[in-house]
Amino acid sequence: MKKIFFLLLITLAVVSCSKKSDSTSSSGFSNKLTLGTGLNSSNLFELTGVGTSFTASTTIYFRLESAEDMGGSAVRLKINQQDGTPIFTQDYPNPQSYGHILLSNFTITRAGSYVATGILVTGLKTVASINFTVN
Repeated sequence: MKKIFFLLLITLAVVSCSKKSDSTSSSGFSNKLTLGTGLNSSNLFELTGVGTSFTASTTIYFRLESAEDMGGSAVRLKINQQDGTPIFTQDYPNPQSYGHILLSNFTITRAGSYVATGILVTGLKTVASINFTVN
């Protein structure tokens, strides 16, 4: 029961990391979108099962890292098929007013080739994209 509660809590949680530096040029962060199959239980800012190929109907976790401080902006995750056909778009609220990382998850039920794009809602700034497949 505790394990189910923990997994449910992780699935519903949207996490953001604390501010490391006021200077974006030396922050150590980059614009990157990473996908995985879970979260590292000892460091919830790390994904496990990182890759670009997933099984249909499995929870896919994403980690959006921004070189610039997100400034509390919600993150929009846009998923399209490779040909540009939209699959879904969802906004994920940012629980902090600062930070460079946001983690959450989504599920795709249909096999295919997709592109995920992470966008900061404030200013509609595209941060990063990644190609992936669902089998």
